[in-house]
Amino acid sequence: MRVLLLNLGNTTLLGGVITLGRLERRFRTPLADVRTGPKLRRFLAAEVRGPFDRAALCSVVPELTLPACAAVKRALGVTPRVLRAENAHSLRIAYKRPRELGADRVAAALGAHTSYPGRDKIVVDFGTATTVTAVKADGTVAGGAILPGFGLWAEMLAARTAQLPKVAGAAPRTAVGRTPREAIAAGLHFGHAGAVRELLTRISREVYGRKRPLVLGTGGNADRFRHDNLFAEHVPDLILLGLHAFAYA
Repeated sequence: MRVLLLNLGNTTLLGGVITLGRLERRFRTPLADVRTGPKLRRFLAAEVRGPFDRAALCSVVPELTLPACAAVKRALGVTPRVLRAENAHSLRIAYKRPRELGADRVAAALGAHTSYPGRDKIVVDFGTATTVTAVKADGTVAGGAILPGFGLWAEMLAARTAQLPKVAGAAPRTAVGRTPREAIAAGLHFGHAGAVRELLTRISREVYGRKRPLVLGTGGNADRFRHDNLFAEHVPDLILLGLHAFAYA
């Protein structure tokens, strides 16, 4: 069985192809480059080749969901299943209004639940927003927290100040900056890591008590925090794994 998987995020399109349970191909492109049905159709026709037995997608950009489904159908001849919180899956969502849980968080939680069955988990997704989601061993999504992602911290600081530049690049080695750029890099990186660490501590205590959940890191910015002891395992394809499970739900 060959399955196409697509995650339409706020800033990027993440995709993958799984054949007989193995991730055969993974791709990522700026969402702005595929923001219309014809553009996405051309991109898919150039990026992946059929045939596909199934397809599944999740989207946090509602106005693109139906055009994306139509583009997949026209380009590859398969109609994707669309993952939403209210769809049938193996999770129980403990939100006050379950349908308000973002589809990307549902996919990541489903990927965590199916990849690490029987374990209490917290998923940290370092994307445009950084999300922290508690997933109990029985598949209950207990809730979590959302904060601006690492990239947004840098953009907001540059946009809302007169003299501070936008700083990007590798993670700094020290928190003591001796130039404005070094100081900003330190504040952005270690400040974000500290915020995530505090959320992990509080969420773990509130949801699991004295038990220690497995913390999984995923998302486009997770790699830069791999040395900060925020997560036990880095699973970059967690959303794709969740979509793959949903394709067969």
